[in-house]
Amino acid sequence: MATPHRRVTTVVASLLLATVGAATPATGMPAEPARPAVAQPRSSAAQPFGVRGGWRLVFRDEFRGTRLDLDKWRPNWLAGSDRVITKPVNSAELAAYDPRQVRVAKGSLRLRAVRRDTTDNRGRSYRYASGLVESFHDYQFSYGYAEARIFLKANTDPSLGDVGSCGPNWPAFWLNGKDHPEDGEIDVMECLSEDDVAWHYHWGEGSNGGYPDRWSGRMPGGGGWHTFGVNWERDRLTFYYDGRKVGTQRAGVTGSPHYLILNNGLSGTAIKTPSTLKVDYVRVWKPTR
Repeated sequence: MATPHRRVTTVVASLLLATVGAATPATGMPAEPARPAVAQPRSSAAQPFGVRGGWRLVFRDEFRGTRLDLDKWRPNWLAGSDRVITKPVNSAELAAYDPRQVRVAKGSLRLRAVRRDTTDNRGRSYRYASGLVESFHDYQFSYGYAEARIFLKANTDPSLGDVGSCGPNWPAFWLNGKDHPEDGEIDVMECLSEDDVAWHYHWGEGSNGGYPDRWSGRMPGGGGWHTFGVNWERDRLTFYYDGRKVGTQRAGVTGSPHYLILNNGLSGTAIKTPSTLKVDYVRVWKPTR
């Protein structure tokens, strides 16, 4: 997760990891209606959406139960416990990560951000609480294709400036190495402040990224269900949004094991709460060739 910024394609590396909220019913979440119409169909687990080649599925969570699968995820930021509230991942974030803000319901993972005075496990106080999940202790991998299908709330408020294809908060799907930034950070999708959806890659010697304006998701309203993926090869990272290639990174590609993170970060002055980041599935494949 890079520090929020306006539209640029190269950023200065910053960091880091966040906390995931354990699945408990004490979130104050209202009952939600059935899912809205999707922007594109839910893909089969046989292979990445819109990407050719032979693939073998090695990790998946379809979030079809009623509780977070603790054999795959921790609901806070690298705490070694499923119950404690942890600090934000990045110094620019304004919410602690509380396991109570993580829930699995109606076929999706829900990471809910609320305005509530919260104290983390170091005794520091925050005005907001939000949700995060990460697989550091349970699943790491090197090379392969990682994909998540996520519901993004469109930013349609002209007072926020450039009306982009995601809302004013900082939701993200990303992969992180153990030693950051030397081991690399692969931001598959992040909504930076009131700006558009972006991908980024940070490594020990630099950072790079882009805002794919020609992506099919840039439509009137901009929000809805969308699929975000990265094909991580030894010599390149190729980013895909809704099955379309939107960016390629060749410099500094890491080979170190990475873990998966999804979080609903809060940053900047245009925060909207309550806000729920919904995730339909997360999958990882390895090439068969």
